[in-house]
Amino acid sequence: MPNLKSIKRKISSIKNTRQITRAMKMVAASKLKKNQSAMNEYKAYAKAYGDAVKNISTNTILYSHPFFKGYEALNNAKNASNTGIIIISTDRGLCGSFNLNLFKLFLETIHSKELNLNISGHKIQLYITGKKGLDFFKKSAYDIAFGMSYYEEGSPDRLSAILSDNISNDFVENKMKEVYIISNSYVSTMQQKAAAEKILPIGSDNAGANKKSGGYLIEPAEYEQEIIDKIFKDYIKTKIYFKILESFAGEQAARMIAMDNATRNAGRLINKLTVSYNKARQAAVTLEILDIINGANAIK
Repeated sequence: MPNLKSIKRKISSIKNTRQITRAMKMVAASKLKKNQSAMNEYKAYAKAYGDAVKNISTNTILYSHPFFKGYEALNNAKNASNTGIIIISTDRGLCGSFNLNLFKLFLETIHSKELNLNISGHKIQLYITGKKGLDFFKKSAYDIAFGMSYYEEGSPDRLSAILSDNISNDFVENKMKEVYIISNSYVSTMQQKAAAEKILPIGSDNAGANKKSGGYLIEPAEYEQEIIDKIFKDYIKTKIYFKILESFAGEQAARMIAMDNATRNAGRLINKLTVSYNKARQAAVTLEILDIINGANAIK
């Protein structure tokens, strides 16, 4: 016969857990609205900036910029075979498979025919945001060129600026031939999809096609190189910052769903244990009644 006190203690413990998961769900839902708003407000700007850079990249005058270096220009450079990969993870867990999907996509990406990288880590430089990503890759043999949590820096905008500066400087110094960013794209509240995107070099896939000889005038002319350099560096920062905002929104959506599922599962488990408790209690009552009847019969 099940122990009534043990069952009752389990029910009480699960009820406390359900209260916590329900509260976490409500907190995640509140944060989701805020992060969705920030993501949607920045999305139009990021898209417009990306379209502008794409348009600018068709001009031959810009192909001398370091961000447009093709594979041939890097073949003789030191560490030219290196590939930089940015991982946009989270600081906290309890958000389902949100981070796990990133790590799985990373492994799929480095083994893809497109990259053809070995698994020893000597040809990969990682740039990681988020404590969960740092904890995961610290145990591996991959070279972590940059790693920082969001709370460590205090502002995602500041963090994206520091990260983009590191990426830009390393690429210009020929430490890498290309840079990919792996993050969770926000599809909907119910779906977040891990995706990989190449951000450097810019326009390397269609270099030499549809080039225009001009169309842009920068004044004063002596600041032309500085302005162009700032445009492209800000583009990298904009791309990273939007991916972080998108990850923030997806993280809260994933956590809200995970906590909702946990709350529902706790409720089902409580119902199951309550049935077991009632059955055990009824059995105990029945035994007591039988003992009383047997005692009364023995007296007669």
